Amino acid sequence: MTVSSVRWTCSRCGVSVGRIDGEQVMMPPSWTRSAEELFCLGCSRALAGIAATDAAPAGSSRDDLVRIRRNALVEFEIERDPEAPNRAIARACHTSTLAVAAIRRQAEGEQPWR
Repeated sequence: MTVSSVRWTCSRCGVSVGRIDGEQVMMPPSWTRSAEELFCLGCSRALAGIAATDAAPAGSSRDDLVRIRRNALVEFEIERDPEAPNRAIARACHTSTLAVAAIRRQAEGEQPWR
């Protein structure tokens, strides 16, 4: 089912996209739909990080929460675009390509240090 609209508005941050001439356009490919809500890429990333830190064990240190959030963002990006190079994901997540490679290997069931 293809859906188009004149404007697409993120339910979280309110950013709105559409054509200047008012023609209908498809939902941007980087956006996600959840039930009745739409999220831009930035908010989708933020929500992935929030969900991961909310699920973190009680008493997690600040460093642990930072690592958990970073890993969740990288996993989100890998799932969103499995063919994306590690360098592009690292840039989007503000981390190193080595961290992305380790998380990708772990997601594929390999040992992360190989």
